[in-house]
Amino acid sequence: MVAAPQTPAGQPQVTFSAEVNVVEVHAIVTDRSGAFVKGLTADDFEILEDGRPQTLSTFGFVDLPVGRPSTMSGAAEAVESDVRATTHTFDGRIYVFLLDDLHTDVTRSLLVREMTRQFIQQYLGDNDLAAVVYTSGRQEAGQELTSSRRLLLAALDRFQGEKLPSAGAEKLALHLRATGAADVLGESSQPIRTNEGLQGAQTIRDPYDAQRGLNAQRALQAIENVANWLRDVQGRRKALLYVSEGIDYDIYTPFNLAPSASAIVADVQEAVGAALRSNVNVYGIDPRGLNQFSGLVGIGALSDYPQLEYGTFRGALRELSLSQESLISLSDETGGLAIVNAGDLRGGLGRIVLDNSRYYLLGYRSDSTRWSTGFVKIDVRVKRPDVTVRARRGFLPPDPKAATKAHEIEAKAGTSPALRAALNRPVPIGDLPVRVFAAPFRAAGSNGSVLLAIEIEGAALRFREADGRFNEKVEVSIVAADERARVRGEDRQEFDMKLQPDTYQRVRRTGIRMLSRLTLPPGRYQIHVGAYETTGGATGTVPYDLEVPDSAKAGFGLSGIVLTSSRADLLVTANPDPVLKDALPGSPVATRRFSTSETLSVYVEAYDAPRQAGGIALVMRVHDAADGHEVFESNDRRDRKAADRANGFRADVPLKGWSPGHYVLEVEATAGAGASARRSIPFDVTNQ
Repeated sequence: MVAAPQTPAGQPQVTFSAEVNVVEVHAIVTDRSGAFVKGLTADDFEILEDGRPQTLSTFGFVDLPVGRPSTMSGAAEAVESDVRATTHTFDGRIYVFLLDDLHTDVTRSLLVREMTRQFIQQYLGDNDLAAVVYTSGRQEAGQELTSSRRLLLAALDRFQGEKLPSAGAEKLALHLRATGAADVLGESSQPIRTNEGLQGAQTIRDPYDAQRGLNAQRALQAIENVANWLRDVQGRRKALLYVSEGIDYDIYTPFNLAPSASAIVADVQEAVGAALRSNVNVYGIDPRGLNQFSGLVGIGALSDYPQLEYGTFRGALRELSLSQESLISLSDETGGLAIVNAGDLRGGLGRIVLDNSRYYLLGYRSDSTRWSTGFVKIDVRVKRPDVTVRARRGFLPPDPKAATKAHEIEAKAGTSPALRAALNRPVPIGDLPVRVFAAPFRAAGSNGSVLLAIEIEGAALRFREADGRFNEKVEVSIVAADERARVRGEDRQEFDMKLQPDTYQRVRRTGIRMLSRLTLPPGRYQIHVGAYETTGGATGTVPYDLEVPDSAKAGFGLSGIVLTSSRADLLVTANPDPVLKDALPGSPVATRRFSTSETLSVYVEAYDAPRQAGGIALVMRVHDAADGHEVFESNDRRDRKAADRANGFRADVPLKGWSPGHYVLEVEATAGAGASARRSIPFDVTNQ
């Protein structure tokens, strides 16, 4: 069951105007002991822009709970709901994990996976959104913004570092080979001291220079792309957790030895500029912690040239400092925090969470006629003694080049501009509350047929009365984008309502429902669902992550689970599903909350594999999530059909007499040869 997230008591909803001259600032105020200072008012703050005092137009205080409060316990907590809902304005935290596989040693891959896994499991709140991005551009390995811990953990588990060897070590190896001293570490004990050898060693090129420079540029461009993507998100801190061992390209080396240096410096400026424009805070996290020095032990004996840094402890330490300098610089310039040389990585991650959980929201209208093309400095002060303020240092004016999104969703032709813009917002919009359910079924060939049920809250619709009827038009747009952000399926529907008073009252109480079918090739998808009511102009968007199995290759398996109830058709349904209209007593529902006066109907399809002997047995069980005891069981069996390997199973579950609470429905199918498949979904039962 996806319950409507609750706004913390006493926390105001702060809305920032979309005007380009409205500047948003997040202020973290601490006392001498480092403790956060609460209770400040707008009168306690002073903001200066390029030395000129500004008048606050917006003020608020964000205080989000830290940790993982859960609305369920036991079995229900471990079972992810198959419904996604947007029922209010987004007020959680935003984390983007930018995993720099290009600059992480393969031996530390497990460390990165475990560190980020702990963060997701311990710190991601129920109202938060997170995404996983790889600097190498492996879009199929990443994950769009989601609240699903399961999907985020799966994306983290695909991380594999591929950092290049140390530039110093490679130069030293080339020098030793070029001077015939390749055995200097073994048989030969005489160091090479000729001036000719030293001069040649000092001008050795890094054999990986071109690839090293390209990797640096790709990582910085990833930061820029993420920042531009989050540009339209306002009223919340946006944390980019850049997990990396740092850019390992020496930009201070003369150009003839480091030809990519100038391009990398320019890319650093672009990345920082994009983050400043979008108010994105970069948190550079070095996964090596304090252990990076263990790799430097014993290096001092490799060369005795005091002028030759590579091959010495001093040279390796310089490489380390250069790489960490990039993490520190990116963090400091964007208002984030660098976690390097940290003996307590977990404590550093906890500080990031606190940074994004408690802060003051300040906003003012800037005089854009005073903007230059360069950096606009911001100075935030608090009119109290013995406090420290950490806030963004300034911003860059809007850049026309950044107007194009890194991966914009293209909705179906005819979609209104308002709904098209809403679908391209990174975070869900809850002005029009929407619930979405989706279930994959097998289709012809390797494709899947995805059923969607979209339910819109009736009380949020803004009907207009004319000539005794109540008029409203609702537009729904559905876009299915694969793991590379390519649109592979779409739908658009309109619900034009001209209702009699009694039907109007019914819709206002219960809402409306639309059903859709998408034929999609196998793969992982984020399905973007948007609804727009034209009378009041309210929009609602819901992202829905779904995997479509390969029907041609899949063996024995189950479809998604479809639920309906005896009260399902209280919601006016725009269109019945042509496939299931005769299989269920009511329309598929996108709610997982049912009353004790209802009868729940469950439908699922089991798919036999070619040449699978025997029939199919299917068991449906319901467990009480509080103590795990079984409250319902249904058994069914079907003989194998030679012509049609899809078998539909239905069970009716009367809820009369059930105790209100959380439950888990489990469907398990087995075939004659021992193959099995299982799906589970949680739901709630209430007295109402």
